[in-house]
Amino acid sequence: MIIASEKKWAAFLLAVLMVCVCALASAQSYKLGDEAEEIKTIQTALTKLEIYTGEITGHYGEKTEAAVERFQKLYALKTDGIANEKTIERLYEATGLSYDGGTTTSTSSSSSSSSSSTVLRYDSESDAVLQLQKDLTELGYYSNNLSGHFGTRTEAAVMEFQRKNGLSADGIAGPKTLEKLAEAMKKASSSSSSSSSSSSSSSSSVLKLDSRGDAVTNLQKNLKSLGYYKSGTVTGNFGPLTKEAVMQFQRDNGLSADGIAGAKTLAAIDKKLKGSSSSSSSSSSSSSSTNVTLMHGMKNSEAIKEMQTKLKALGYYNGNLTGNFGDLTYDAVVAFQKAQGLTADGMAGKKTLAAINACYTTGTGANTVSGTTTPSTGSTSSVASRARGVLNQNFYNWRRNYDNGEYCTVYDYSTGYSWKLRIMTKDAHMDAEPATAEDTAIMNKAFGGKTTWTPKCVWVTFSDGKTYLGSTHNTPHDPYHLRDNNFDGHLCVHFPIPMETAKKIGPYATSHQEAILEGWAETQRLAGY
Repeated sequence: MIIASEKKWAAFLLAVLMVCVCALASAQSYKLGDEAEEIKTIQTALTKLEIYTGEITGHYGEKTEAAVERFQKLYALKTDGIANEKTIERLYEATGLSYDGGTTTSTSSSSSSSSSSTVLRYDSESDAVLQLQKDLTELGYYSNNLSGHFGTRTEAAVMEFQRKNGLSADGIAGPKTLEKLAEAMKKASSSSSSSSSSSSSSSSSVLKLDSRGDAVTNLQKNLKSLGYYKSGTVTGNFGPLTKEAVMQFQRDNGLSADGIAGAKTLAAIDKKLKGSSSSSSSSSSSSSSTNVTLMHGMKNSEAIKEMQTKLKALGYYNGNLTGNFGDLTYDAVVAFQKAQGLTADGMAGKKTLAAINACYTTGTGANTVSGTTTPSTGSTSSVASRARGVLNQNFYNWRRNYDNGEYCTVYDYSTGYSWKLRIMTKDAHMDAEPATAEDTAIMNKAFGGKTTWTPKCVWVTFSDGKTYLGSTHNTPHDPYHLRDNNFDGHLCVHFPIPMETAKKIGPYATSHQEAILEGWAETQRLAGY
């Protein structure tokens, strides 16, 4: 009897163990045809991200598989439509759920100012988006209109916040991002209050929201002369426009962007005013330096003259090389900033000057001026010089050097056209979208005015100035983010990978590698090797 009892107990334990193992395995991987309670959670999470539009059934059907595949592509995961452990973990992270071997719990905190169900992403429009923009502005990440519409500028600001706060930079403001944002706002608020209390002995030197008097009047006048308080009126009252102008100045000059004009900020404004009245002294520094801010009204500056020379070569400036920052220079800077996806404020700060230097060095960007679609073929020597700088390197060795959301410039050496792309993901190849409608028009012109899947070998320059050999097409296909570029989808850019690997991926990947091999031979010829 004892032996029989032991056998029953052993059988029971074995059954329990098998159930646990099966449950764990199924919780970590789901595919077409599977049914499970957790699949409902997966479908709900995909619905939150506006990727899945079907019913919450717990059945892993074709719609679920397609949604998972789309999610994987967006988040640079292996695109097979199977919800494995890595995919589920990434999905739950994006929607504010924690994943621990199949156990899902909400990560939202009761102290968070946002609901755990809140997911703000591209094209959202609500009061929540407006609050998001206000918070990002307060923290120095966003400097555009407070519209309540989640556009490309808001997305870029979210990505920048995520990068600097250890979050996945996907541009989607989900529960984790919003919670982190609330923490940052709380910290900024306490920091500002402690700052103001510690400086009470010299309160006259700390100007902030609701401050009044001659000191504020002087601040507004100074900011206006430096080009930061353009739309405001000199009133002597420190309102939202004054705070916004102070924050913009602080951002451009490496200060903490809290909107409070304390001793450091006021000293920096004073120094900048002296520099603008005698900016010729800046010529002692390198004219290509990006550690200066050039703005309207400055005169007799070698740095401005150098910038004018480069903008002229790139096709943005058609005035005389005077070294004076007048209206023509201002318009040229704005046009360049718009073409490069920068804040179009007409001030040449660190980012703008670095972008001008990069475009000038690589010879790109000349034909992205508004209304221009003429090839910038350049001289034989300039093409040869550019060809010598092209890198033919295995994509898998360098693809993670650049973040999703960054911009790169494509140059078609066969036509002389170039256009900008925004990077979406980088897996076996790079998915990207034309930055603007103008970039789409130029790209299509390079392809002879027709849409085609036929690969074209090109040179692609990234944010660090490095140029890589690649191959692309101009046929739009899902998914995509940008809605105002006349390109309803994304395109693929392939870079060198081993031919054996390409053949395993499929015929289309192979065709791109064949185009790259031919393109490399032509690049070598153009380089004069």
